[in-house]
Amino acid sequence: MEELFRKLGLNDNEREVYLAVLQAGKIAPNQVAKTTGINRTTVYSVAKKLEKLGLVAQDLGQKITYLVATPPERLVSVFEREEKKLTEKKKAAKELAKELGSLVSEKHYSIPRIRFVEEAELENYLYEAYHRWEESTLSYGGVWWGYQDDSFTKNYTTWLLWAAKIGSPSLEVRSFFNDTPIEHEMKHVFSMRKMKVLPNGESFDTSYWAAGDYILMVQTNVRPHYLVEIHDAVLARNQRELFHGLWMLAPEESIAQHTTL
Repeated sequence: MEELFRKLGLNDNEREVYLAVLQAGKIAPNQVAKTTGINRTTVYSVAKKLEKLGLVAQDLGQKITYLVATPPERLVSVFEREEKKLTEKKKAAKELAKELGSLVSEKHYSIPRIRFVEEAELENYLYEAYHRWEESTLSYGGVWWGYQDDSFTKNYTTWLLWAAKIGSPSLEVRSFFNDTPIEHEMKHVFSMRKMKVLPNGESFDTSYWAAGDYILMVQTNVRPHYLVEIHDAVLARNQRELFHGLWMLAPEESIAQHTTL
């Protein structure tokens, strides 16, 4: 019986109080305490829970309050009621989820997923994630927007050459860059990147890309290097639009003819 009571969610004290009342038929709480060895205050609190469950009732017709056990058959009906409530809650939860899902869709809300990659894992992660970034970029017209710090070019030249070699011919990278010798040396190596300097000749020390649904920030100017990846369709869309606007403002003569990532 102990195991069965436990399966029904009744703990040891609740089981002992219920059995004491059931066996006595009618008994005062202080007598339950003596019979079971359970603290009287605890007996009162346990009796209240059992009363809520419908397993015990209070006889208030006398000066002393007595506890009266309901028939054991009530155990089944108690949990049938709980089952019915659970079914109703489940139905309500499904309907609510449907309504909330519609609300989320209308607001174009997405839950951003953020990943931080430390220097020890950075190069491997660049290789691992590239195809995912590229595929997402191609699904939005195939333009990889951003700006690239020349320190990234210096530190990750091998990855850049690899990406240029295996990249989709449909991918076009439009990237702002620092006007430095290494970028001019590298520009003839690539075949998928168009490059400009920022308006007013501004420079930067972190690479920042909008690749499809991904925003990528790579800090390689000082050590330790690290990458922050944000997977969020709404934020990425806004960043793509921002880079597109900057690109239109930058003078045409700053484009490095057909140069990539």
